[in-house]
Amino acid sequence: MKLKLFTLAAIFGLASTKSYAQYITTTQFQNPQSVSNDGLVAGYGEWAGPYLIWNADTDKVEAIGGIAPGNNHGGVATFTPDGKYISGTSETNTDPTVGEMSRYNMVTKKWETLGFNYNTGYSDADFSSGYYISADGNTAVGLSYEKKTVDGQEVPRAIAFAWNSIHGNSILEPFNPSAKQGRANAVSNDGSVIIGWSDMRGPWKAHYWKRNPDGTYQKGQYILVDPKGSSTNEFNQLGEARAISGDGKWIGGKSDASFENAWIWSEETGVIDLGRIAKPEENNVQSWVTSINDDGSLVLGYTISKQWVDSAPVYTPFIWTKETGIQDFNNYVINTLKFDMKGDKIYVPTQLSENEKYIVGWGLDATNIKMFRIQLPKLGIEEVDNIELTTLFPNPASKELNIDSKENIKQVTVFNLTGQQLFSKKGNSKTSKIDVSNLKSGVYIVEVKTDKTSKTYKIIKK
Repeated sequence: MKLKLFTLAAIFGLASTKSYAQYITTTQFQNPQSVSNDGLVAGYGEWAGPYLIWNADTDKVEAIGGIAPGNNHGGVATFTPDGKYISGTSETNTDPTVGEMSRYNMVTKKWETLGFNYNTGYSDADFSSGYYISADGNTAVGLSYEKKTVDGQEVPRAIAFAWNSIHGNSILEPFNPSAKQGRANAVSNDGSVIIGWSDMRGPWKAHYWKRNPDGTYQKGQYILVDPKGSSTNEFNQLGEARAISGDGKWIGGKSDASFENAWIWSEETGVIDLGRIAKPEENNVQSWVTSINDDGSLVLGYTISKQWVDSAPVYTPFIWTKETGIQDFNNYVINTLKFDMKGDKIYVPTQLSENEKYIVGWGLDATNIKMFRIQLPKLGIEEVDNIELTTLFPNPASKELNIDSKENIKQVTVFNLTGQQLFSKKGNSKTSKIDVSNLKSGVYIVEVKTDKTSKTYKIIKK
């Protein structure tokens, strides 16, 4: 059967001997934070300096003002996919040394301040900071402050904060009313889901807020390792949420004491462990997710590992797909995209563009920190034989096996290698999840029946 595909999945599922991708680097600044659908890169070069835009096609850099992170300032220069707006932090109207959540208009070339909740009275800091912006440019998120009394003294507390072009500013209420601090890190394309972190007793824990029909946001919820477990147990709460898919379905985040690897999560699948690629002898490992595509089939991130607590950090970038699992991103660029990186080593891939055409990040050559932009293959309409309509992951599996299909899944049946049926599950959706925790380690056959096809797959139970 021949299928017409418009998605990036074919790139990652099929190896090629041709050099499709374009790998472009610059040392003009070293902190890329986002990329638009037309390949413009936003970031910064120096602490508290201006935000910068790099046009990789012309190698020109434009300074656009604002206050980049550093020296008590925060924020992230995030492009809207269409390249019209950039979130970030710029000078508040009352004091040029103080920052305020803002958006930059690429047409008018001006920053617009978006408000704050509490004047901290601090100079050379922020009243609020912008970290992300929705695709339509109408919702920006980040942090502001509220007044809190501690030991009889008023002190500012960081809180998750949002701005909307219609509804104005909103404090995003945490699940735990006594939380010490919080922040919103990202928002879905339409502004309906915001993700970030809030604490329970100190550690930063994954949080999400859903929008109500009236434009307000529901009380925040922790993302749990075990949805049936306690929502107030820190070791059942996933670490800080750092990335969200455009449709708001998939959330990805950071490893911590409750979950040792980077992860992605959806309401349908629960948490999915992305695995790790750090060396076994490196005991001090932290992993971050930086970007997720719309269907959760592609994830970018990085790991920082140390052999000992005081050892030099080792950065390992990764790419994860449902089909291949986790692998070193450098190996992917060299071996799958067949691109000559000329001795460069990528450390962190920071973002995949919404149209899945570009990946940006930073790395090193022998002497310099540099940022890169990779232009992925242009598929157009590809005719590919025998592309799988259904994917099973993770494989090998230890607890749960997730099944995604482009067709409605009617029934999933598990057999051992002698053909004995072990169990079966019926359904009528494009996703399914089966519990394999009670199976002995070994190889099994899974039959997936959809409303159009029936096919068997081999899985390994760890």
